[in-house]
Amino acid sequence: MSTPALRLADAHSTNGLDANKAEAFIQGISDRIDQLGEIVDIAGDVNDVVRGVFSKAARIHDVAVAAEQMIRSNQSIAACAERAQGSAVAVKEGLASATGAIREGLASAHENVATLSEAATQFSAILQEATATVQRVSESSAAINSVAREIQLIAINAGVEAARSGAAGRGFAVIANAVKDLAEQTRAATAENARQLAALAETIEKLCRQSQDSEAKARAATADNASVAQRLAAFDEFGQSVHRLVADIEGISTPVAENIRVCGAVTDHLDTLVDELDESRSSYREAAQRIDSLVRTSQELVAFIAGSAVQAKDGKLIRAAQEAAAEISRLLEKAVDEGAIGLHDLFDEDYRPVPGSDPQQHLTRFTTLTDRLLPPVQEPLLSLDPRIVFCAAVDRNGYLPTHNRMYSKPLSPDPVWNAANCRNRRIFDDRTGLSAGRNTQRFLVQTYRRDMGGGQFALMKDVSAPIRVKGRHWGGFRIGVKV
Repeated sequence: MSTPALRLADAHSTNGLDANKAEAFIQGISDRIDQLGEIVDIAGDVNDVVRGVFSKAARIHDVAVAAEQMIRSNQSIAACAERAQGSAVAVKEGLASATGAIREGLASAHENVATLSEAATQFSAILQEATATVQRVSESSAAINSVAREIQLIAINAGVEAARSGAAGRGFAVIANAVKDLAEQTRAATAENARQLAALAETIEKLCRQSQDSEAKARAATADNASVAQRLAAFDEFGQSVHRLVADIEGISTPVAENIRVCGAVTDHLDTLVDELDESRSSYREAAQRIDSLVRTSQELVAFIAGSAVQAKDGKLIRAAQEAAAEISRLLEKAVDEGAIGLHDLFDEDYRPVPGSDPQQHLTRFTTLTDRLLPPVQEPLLSLDPRIVFCAAVDRNGYLPTHNRMYSKPLSPDPVWNAANCRNRRIFDDRTGLSAGRNTQRFLVQTYRRDMGGGQFALMKDVSAPIRVKGRHWGGFRIGVKV
């Protein structure tokens, strides 16, 4: 046949079938094609599985990457632990050597200080004895000086008596003068001795004070030695802490090495699993493509039957979509002619997001116009057939500016509720939405799964017809029908 249209006369002449049988045959095919809608549901399930597999593969890959990073981190920890262990061992050995040297030096210093302290104490005792001796000598010198004065007085008295005796007393006077001179010399020597003893006593006193100061410093040094010994004991405790640190680091190394081994094994398993999933991707993708091809074939067959001379099951819906598309084309061209909107603005593709909308809504320069013109065309069609779920126009990019009133409710804080009840001003750029908006044939019949939000889907049939304005393809008019 030269055209896809089936004509009853041709069917009768070539196959010997009468018109009624041919129509019944075509109608039976149409009814069975409707049952192919389950393929779309299966395709959706397969695509969900494929997406799930791909998502899990990506997550497993992320886990494998994380495991590899963990291995590298553990290796870094092991290397750091090894370096820390080497440093700690060096510190421990250095501490042991330094502590030994300090302890030996401290013991020698303690012994020297003790000897010095004992010597200072003995020297102080000797000086005290010397002071006592000097004191006794001073006392003896004072006694001698006193005797000398007495002798001098006696000599003076003897001289006086000799002078009275005259010539008889001259010899006695000579002796008295000699005794006087001796007493004077004795007194002078005793005075000089007293001065020397005083100087010696002062020197000895200074030595005593210095000796006492040295003795005090020696005692303080002894006390400081004791304090240093206590600090050295604390230093020993620090050395023990370093020793325990070395043991702890050695304890870390073993589990880290085991962790590296286990993570390596896990990474190997994950890599194997990722490779297997990667190999499965092509099979899943091929299955999805084959199912999509089957869906397209079934849709083409639906279109073939619907375009035949026989009245197909969806003929009424197709005509309704075509008539609504023609009416919308007329209204939009009239708005352009009357200056209500410019042709450039009517084809605006600058979709401005509506702040705070979830799912995201958009506005264009023609949204206000379609909100005014489209409801009188769209709303009456909802009662044309009980299977109709929605009727709405979309532009070439799947943008749906004005939906039915039941799907154009004010936004709520719940995005799941919004997905089902606030479907106006949204872009439906899935395969079905874009196909309906970009189709330029007389009509298009598709079967698809409608996303209702919250993981809920409804199996739908989409009947659409193109909308043209001033010879330009603006979009399409869609009628959604329950299957």
